[in-house]
Amino acid sequence: MYNSIQHFNEFGVRKIEKKVKTFVREGKDLADLVLGIKEDLFELGRNILVEILEEMDEHLRKSGLRKNNWEIVRKDETGILTTFGTIRYNRTYFKPKAGGKRKYLVDELVGLKPHDRVSADVVINVVDEAIDSTYRKGGEVAGYLDEISKQAVMNKIHNLKIIEPELKVDKKRDVKILYVEADEDHVSLQRQGDEKDNQSKTAMPKLVYVHEGIDPERSSKTRTRLKNIKYFGGMYKESEDLWLEVMEYIDKQYNLDSIETIYLSGDGASWIKTGLDWIPKSKFVLDNYHLKKYMITATAHLNDEDIYQELKDALDWPDKDMVKEVFKKILKLTDSETKKKAVRDARRYILNNWHGIEIKAEKRDEIVGCSAEGHVSHVFSNRLSSRPKGWSQIGVAKMSKLIIYKKNGGKIYDLVMAQKLREMETSKHELQDELVKEVRKLSESRYANSWNSNLTVFTLGKKTGLFNELRSVAGIR
Repeated sequence: MYNSIQHFNEFGVRKIEKKVKTFVREGKDLADLVLGIKEDLFELGRNILVEILEEMDEHLRKSGLRKNNWEIVRKDETGILTTFGTIRYNRTYFKPKAGGKRKYLVDELVGLKPHDRVSADVVINVVDEAIDSTYRKGGEVAGYLDEISKQAVMNKIHNLKIIEPELKVDKKRDVKILYVEADEDHVSLQRQGDEKDNQSKTAMPKLVYVHEGIDPERSSKTRTRLKNIKYFGGMYKESEDLWLEVMEYIDKQYNLDSIETIYLSGDGASWIKTGLDWIPKSKFVLDNYHLKKYMITATAHLNDEDIYQELKDALDWPDKDMVKEVFKKILKLTDSETKKKAVRDARRYILNNWHGIEIKAEKRDEIVGCSAEGHVSHVFSNRLSSRPKGWSQIGVAKMSKLIIYKKNGGKIYDLVMAQKLREMETSKHELQDELVKEVRKLSESRYANSWNSNLTVFTLGKKTGLFNELRSVAGIR
């Protein structure tokens, strides 16, 4: 790093001064200056990385401690992609005297595995971008002037183990009412084998979120925000596993004795109603989105606003016998057998979820309304299903978990670095602690004062060309 900074002091600062002068004189767009300076600073970053790695390798070659246990085999050049761009550096291949695997010790010292071609910072950038956009765009932001393939991005995500951080609660919260809302997305999977047999093949990642109702302090006229929201979801073979996660969170976060009711809202799917068996004091509420959807299905073909209003009034009351009578009337006015089947399906759906409709009228003041459909669209659909992409099962599973992780405030940095730490703990680390400490101490002393006060642009009172140019533009003589 010492040589890199001295070189930058001598040549890099002049290049930046020249670019600033040109910008000030010619009035170019600010982006030209930003990109020009970025190029110089990233070049400095690459040079610093190479110098540090090669200096550490040299310390290993000269170390007496190293000579006791490792022999030099040869020196090789390698490359690795970083956020600054691709760097190429030379490092020594060693073999243990007592037998064992040959290694590039400097790579092990800085956390690089034998087949790593990108550094962890690149993986963090790639995963973060891929969650919000696409694998391809994730690859494009991999490193300055370089990118990696969307296949490589996919592999990084598929190999990432997603673990939610442990919930730490100092004191359980007391609430009277708690809300749990649930829905699922429908994601097209890649077609394999006989295309005809796979046309309707979909994955259905589940989404559940727990909250305490509307947060008046964070809500506005145009947007409602929920208080203390926590997300759960992904691909589950058994819905009970999902509900167990939800229940464990509620038990850790809330004082169950203080809770009077937990309203479980959704579209009435069997996996959602399974939650009633796991969550104490829970009552099912049919969400308005799906209720309205079936009301429209039952009446739209008649093009009669009065019929729709009759059905709505019967459901708002709610009066089950009145609902049945309205459906009889609709069926009499319907000629098409296909439409009659749709009407009967709508009737069956509404009557099968009658308790979820009744409770909305009974507890009108307590139930805030279910936004699960909107949440699925916002949380999952934007990335997974809004445009058919042909996902794999593991791709849907990993991406849905990553989306949930980020929605809960998780940092991709923590996820990637935690996985690296686990891998390092399980792998055989053959470097002596004394040798590691020695190399780090030598490197620290080498770079302690490498960025000194001789950098011209930072010297107080120094009349540089840039200094004079700026004074001239400002009209100061």
